Amino acid sequence: MRLISLVLFLAAASAQHAFDAVSVKRNQTTAAGSETDTTPGRVRLVNATMLSVIQRAFRMLPPQIVDAPDWTRTERYDILGVTGDATALTDERRQEYFQALLADRCHFRFHRETRDIRVYSLVPAASGPTIAVHEGGGEYSMRVQPTGDGRFRLRSTKGNMGRLAEILTGQLGEIVADRSGLPGEYDFTLEWTPAQNPDAAGPSLFTAVSEQLGLRLESSKRPTPVIVIDAIERPSEN
Repeated sequence: MRLISLVLFLAAASAQHAFDAVSVKRNQTTAAGSETDTTPGRVRLVNATMLSVIQRAFRMLPPQIVDAPDWTRTERYDILGVTGDATALTDERRQEYFQALLADRCHFRFHRETRDIRVYSLVPAASGPTIAVHEGGGEYSMRVQPTGDGRFRLRSTKGNMGRLAEILTGQLGEIVADRSGLPGEYDFTLEWTPAQNPDAAGPSLFTAVSEQLGLRLESSKRPTPVIVIDAIERPSEN
């Protein structure tokens, strides 16, 4: 009954919030990254995996998507969806369109569960946080940029720990929850070498968080919502 209800939900979403026109094509380039362009009435993904489409559709991280076939991680697609009007898409409405796309083009079916998976908690290190409390004016900014030598740099002005946890989640591909107990605004710089650039000089993200911020990432298993894929096919192209 649970599975049937979710299939019916996706069918309803497809009928109510389906793109007016969709183009799906395999991307045969060797580029590693992907691009997303959202304008009123239009969503464009370039070099995107279907796993990333599922993530967008349900706002889940890879560890929260269970039983995804290998091709959803390796094959890449260019996708253009047009809604038929000039209304700006909210995050929630964009999810509905992606869910309808999955149902229509991939015959996607799933069910929800709660499973114990690894979660990293952002907590103070034993020596205490070393980040500076923001004082005075200035505009909020928390941006990750490559340094040009294989490392990444996050500069924070008026930043907060909730957003830091979100950024760390994106960089690690693992869930990071803010349990720092630090509710204020902070200025800091964080530099690290990502795991995919092992030859670059510099600390890992885990080491950088500890040494440069006086925080640490504590691993534990926690009950977490997941979606379990029951069926998915390669998207029909056009």
